[in-house]
Amino acid sequence: MSTTALRICVEALSLPRANRAEIAERLLASLEDEKMDPRAERKWKAEIRRRRREIREGKAKLVPADEVMRKARRAIS
Repeated sequence: MSTTALRICVEALSLPRANRAEIAERLLASLEDEKMDPRAERKWKAEIRRRRREIREGKAKLVPADEVMRKARRAIS
């Protein structure tokens, strides 16, 4: 990692959580393939809308994040 990148990383890690999350989101978005298949994009958006609707209607079973992470850690241990 270059000195500049390391400096930016250290500074970013000292920011509040919300700021770090926004920076991470923007960095990840910058890595996405610009040539994404438009059909796949439409299908993902439809899936997101379907899941959001199921949550709003109470049809989806929501699991707290800490429980999900605990199960994931056990699964990979």
